[in-house]
Amino acid sequence: MNASTAILVLSCDKYADIWPVFFQFFKKYWSDCPFPVYLANNFKIVELEGVKQILSQKKSTWSEELQIILGNIPEDNVILILEDYFIYQKVDNREVLRAIALFENMKAGYLRLACFPKMYDELWPFEPKINDLAYGVISKNANYRVSLQIALWNKDVLQGLLNSEESPWQFEIEGSKRADVVEHPFLCLIADPHKNYVHGPITYYCTALSAGKWMRGALKLCKQNKIEVDVQRPVETMWEQFRRYIYIQSPLKMRKFFDFAGTRLKIVWK
Repeated sequence: MNASTAILVLSCDKYADIWPVFFQFFKKYWSDCPFPVYLANNFKIVELEGVKQILSQKKSTWSEELQIILGNIPEDNVILILEDYFIYQKVDNREVLRAIALFENMKAGYLRLACFPKMYDELWPFEPKINDLAYGVISKNANYRVSLQIALWNKDVLQGLLNSEESPWQFEIEGSKRADVVEHPFLCLIADPHKNYVHGPITYYCTALSAGKWMRGALKLCKQNKIEVDVQRPVETMWEQFRRYIYIQSPLKMRKFFDFAGTRLKIVWK
């Protein structure tokens, strides 16, 4: 066991219906996880085998609650996973440990373990490096020098980047700016050019929920894995699924146009 690293599944009480699904996938595809596993949430207590809960004991902002959670984790590093990232391929512990070794040898603050298709490189441009593991050093001034995709974090660096008033989305934007002055390198694993989906040492569905709704693809994945879901929340329509697919496949500049147009239309329709 690597005593310096833990898995942190970050959630809140309003997503308690997702936890059983997440951990069924987790146990199916990472049954031999060698790290302590923590579930972080507000107040709700559940019994999950092999999982230790850490409660923030308050409902405030995402960043403030994460600060409290991190203060209760003894390990130096955390692999941060959101509760709607469903792992659906066998995790290779050797590759995870290789990534941790790289992270520690580089004295890094952050290592994004999620590999995305090349079209996403503009979000986090990097200088490629080839060692015993192909990785990149994420450029300063990158729009997403940090993100909340599955990543390995130095706990102290993560705590130092948090602003107690920020949401997760604000943290990714503003935290990326703050990361520019951090001395530790920010790293990413380099994607396999033959894979056009989110992959890496921990391959997962990104994401199972959007705006509180189940993604149709996530429910299909659950069905394929014979994982029962208590569908307590809305499910996206086929039109919403199609619209989201077009948005995701669009270049960053086109996405910004869609975001701007959507904002303007909301103002006009008010």
